[in-house]
Amino acid sequence: MSSSHISHGPVEGLKAGRYPIGTNTQVACYRIGHTLIDAGAPNQWSTVRPWVQEQNDTHGIDRVLVTHHHEDHAGNAGRVQDLLDVPVYAPEASLERLRDGFSIEPYRWLVWGRPAPVKAEPVPAVLSLADGTTLRTLPAPGHADDMVCYLAEAYGLLFTADLYITRRPQYLRYDEHAPRLIESLHAVLQHDVRTLLCAHRGVVEDGTAALREKAKYLEALCGVVNRRYRFDRRSTTDIRREILGREGWLYWISGGDFSKSNLIASCLDGTPKREQSAIVD
Repeated sequence: MSSSHISHGPVEGLKAGRYPIGTNTQVACYRIGHTLIDAGAPNQWSTVRPWVQEQNDTHGIDRVLVTHHHEDHAGNAGRVQDLLDVPVYAPEASLERLRDGFSIEPYRWLVWGRPAPVKAEPVPAVLSLADGTTLRTLPAPGHADDMVCYLAEAYGLLFTADLYITRRPQYLRYDEHAPRLIESLHAVLQHDVRTLLCAHRGVVEDGTAALREKAKYLEALCGVVNRRYRFDRRSTTDIRREILGREGWLYWISGGDFSKSNLIASCLDGTPKREQSAIVD
């Protein structure tokens, strides 16, 4: 187990994970004012619980906001609800999955654990904070169809969930969508964003530049992939080898759920795919 504390202006956070390897394995939950944003992975409850209790004793927590339904973000929301007797708010598209559960691959059980069900309410478009400032809910699909970010407008702080993570992604999950990620990046860039509070990376200064660089990278990647596929008649496997190289450890431990091939295929979303080699390297 590994954990670390985060402090940035009006925000305090805790990042915890079972395996201290790779950016994605450790997940942060944040408190701003009396609001908790995300609740960490279910197998980290023994670490998250005392931190939540401390934050409540010191500052008071009166609600939980969930960014999307994935277990590493919403996995402890029900436990926090029971512990503090507070409401949980989530995007409309998350509510049924949070209440009734959803299927996850075995590696996700191992890395983050199984989430407990939670009855959440739809998150408003704008919420008031204790200091009179606001949190604005910004839809940000691409990583997940229900994902949102939360913007503390007065501070220029954007709680990005999994929108950012890295400026130059090499892998995507099978259900992620690169063109939609690009759209979401440009949508949040319409707002005054100075600092990112990333769920996996932590505090990212100069948030506007970070988001713009990721958007430019994905746009350029999609452009190259489409040109090689449509005009050079290359297969997706050949394109992946030429641009991103061999599949790495994330491919193998996730059973192919995280892969470079998924990223290449997502750049061609909506295009009928030519038959490709079955060999993975």
